[in-house]
Amino acid sequence: MLTEEGGEGTRSYKVPDPTVGKVASRAAVFGVEPSLVVIRGRNPSVLDEETLDALSDETANAILRESARLPDREKRIVLGILQQFAA
Repeated sequence: MLTEEGGEGTRSYKVPDPTVGKVASRAAVFGVEPSLVVIRGRNPSVLDEETLDALSDETANAILRESARLPDREKRIVLGILQQFAA
């Protein structure tokens, strides 16, 4: 449930890392893309619906977190493996 304090915390960045679910629910209340709720920079990247759906999937989110820790070479190897599954 979105509270006034929670919404203000997100807007003022007092809540530094809200969960994906909280961001999505707050965006739904305002009728905007979820990425607009957390934009902080001048040239932010917008998370599209497909990306948000992937992030809300527990397994896909775990793959992202684990692969983010890898060196670039290993990231490219993992990406190649994933692309083989999609082919």
